[in-house]
Amino acid sequence: MAAPDRPPTATPPGASTPEDKSLPDLGRELIDLTVTYAKQETIQPLKALGPRIGRGVLGAGVASVGLVFLLVGILRLVQVEARLRGLWSPVPYLAATVVAGGVAALAVKRIGARR
Repeated sequence: MAAPDRPPTATPPGASTPEDKSLPDLGRELIDLTVTYAKQETIQPLKALGPRIGRGVLGAGVASVGLVFLLVGILRLVQVEARLRGLWSPVPYLAATVVAGGVAALAVKRIGARR
């Protein structure tokens, strides 16, 4: 059974067909297209995200410093006000650890709620 005749496809003016190019030229064109596509799909979006990433890192740093100050303040408050001695001396550290765990649990809950 003979294959039906296909109409020739139109080639845009100035474009070359694969038959006009040698194999090394086609290889170079493939590499150029791949590199251009990779830049378009990875580097350009990352450049657009740069300011957001910077603000996020800055915010995380400020929040971390604030949390450290909060925990040290709680630790010192419980140490001074409770005046615990002997076997009770670890209680202020436990209180600060419980607050830190609560903040971490809240952060995990808030991050999980967005998904």
